[in-house]
Formats: sequence, C-alpha cells, structure tokens
Amino acid sequence: MAGEGDISISSVSVAGKVSRRTIYAHWGTIEDLVADSIFDPQEEAEREAFLATYKNPLRLLPAVIREVVSQRKAVI
Repeated sequence: MAGEGDISISSVSVAGKVSRRTIYAHWGTIEDLVADSIFDPQEEAEREAFLATYKNPLRLLPAVIREVVSQRKAVI
C-alpha cells in the first residue's frame, strides 16, 4: 500500500490494479472498504455496529491485524 501505513482509495486502487472509480463505486468510502474486509456478508448487524462505534476504523487496523496473526499462530 502507500508508505508509512497510509491507506487510501488511491493506494487500494493501485495495489488492486483497478481504478479509483471502481473502488468508489463498490464501497464509497475507505471506512466501508475496511469494514467489509473485516466482516463476512452475513455479519451485517455487527458491521453496522462496528462502523457506528468506530467512526474511523482505519486506526484500528493494526490491532485487527495483530489479532488475526495471533489467532493463526494459535491454530498452527
């Protein structure tokens, strides 16, 4: 992604090799993209509660990544 941990529609579009317009059309905001990357489609209520609680979920991304990594290590 972008340098220094920055994440944006532009950095996602470059990494995904799609246009920014495609990202905006599908998600609308970077917050929606992040929430969709965390929750399964069946977890709509949890996703909405998450976005209502954390107006800027991007700041939580490092903690979420650490949690996922620790869970995978526990399984291995």
